[in-house]
Amino acid sequence: MFFNDYIVFIYIAIFVIVYNLLKFFIRARPVKNLVIIFASLLVLLTVVNEHTLIVLSILSLLVFLSGKLLQRKKSVMALASALIFIIVLYCIRNYPFVQNIISESIFSFIDEPILSVQKLGISYILFRYVHWLVESYRNTIRRSDFLTFLSYIFFFPNFLAGPIDTYKNFHYWIGNTRFPYLRSLFFAGISRIFIGGVKTLIIVPLVIDYALDYTILLPEFSPGIALFLSLLAYSAYIYFDFSGYSDIAIGTAYLIGIKTPENFNNPYFSSNLSVFWKRWHITFSNFLFAYVFKPSLVMYNRLFPRFPRIIITISSYMTTFFICGLWHGDTINFVYWGLWHGLGLSIGKLWQLYIRVPDNIKQNYIYQSLSILITFIYVTIGWVFFHYPRQELALIFNNILF
Repeated sequence: MFFNDYIVFIYIAIFVIVYNLLKFFIRARPVKNLVIIFASLLVLLTVVNEHTLIVLSILSLLVFLSGKLLQRKKSVMALASALIFIIVLYCIRNYPFVQNIISESIFSFIDEPILSVQKLGISYILFRYVHWLVESYRNTIRRSDFLTFLSYIFFFPNFLAGPIDTYKNFHYWIGNTRFPYLRSLFFAGISRIFIGGVKTLIIVPLVIDYALDYTILLPEFSPGIALFLSLLAYSAYIYFDFSGYSDIAIGTAYLIGIKTPENFNNPYFSSNLSVFWKRWHITFSNFLFAYVFKPSLVMYNRLFPRFPRIIITISSYMTTFFICGLWHGDTINFVYWGLWHGLGLSIGKLWQLYIRVPDNIKQNYIYQSLSILITFIYVTIGWVFFHYPRQELALIFNNILF
């Protein structure tokens, strides 16, 4: 991630100073957008090549025009075609088995230019594309222009790992001119960057070695205990690293007056897995809920109208988190991780429906503490699927069980 490079910090500092000075003299949205686009491209060129940015710019233009057409004329077929097109391109770039299928098909002519695009940031751009197309179809985007859209797509703080902003929110803050509020946002941004720096530069190095390799602990502990202690370290590592990056990204956006959404809210203190996903990678969870889970519910209800509602809900959970796992990586262990969470959410739903716990017990301190502990342990165990590929998982389970 480019926040670790001091040269990039210099670029960002210069950009923040220039942009904020510019706002005092020029309030025109196109000029501010051009400055943001130029700065974003300059920063992104430190982590991706020129070809990647050119291809993404062309794709962004096509997606923008598709959205404008959907704003004028609602067409389910046009929306579906646009979504399928960008999802297929994403799959071609990210999944080897799809690349093999495409290379042997009549669509092989798109193989080279797409495959030469670097993966960095592609997943989060896909979210923005899908959001733009669906919300254009729903006619919730009232005002839009290409320069703001391009700024939204390439906005460097959110490019690699989020938070996943909405176009409507980004468009609003680009045009915001309330200087007293922007001044408060600026100082809030400095504190957020400091907090993020403490997490990523001080706390993460303390746990990362134990988190990434449980064998370090084998001389002193049995394989099972060593693995569990390593997973506890991994829970700390992935939270402080990811939330620290989010803090820096949010703080950087604050410095130029763009209030991006929050991404974490003490997720390890969640009383169940549903609450966990409302607090962990919040913008991603909101995306999954709006564009995967809810459409899945509608689809399954139409296909199987006589099925019990709980079956429909569980099917939607499993579908959503199967896709969630696939999105995170191109190896089967990420699917295992996604299904682990889908299973946990399904069990939680069954518990909520069929295990009648009195309200006075639910509010009890001991009950709440046990709920938080069980949820944390479940999430922590799940990280084993997230971190280790299938071959290593087989060896780990073999060592522990036998």
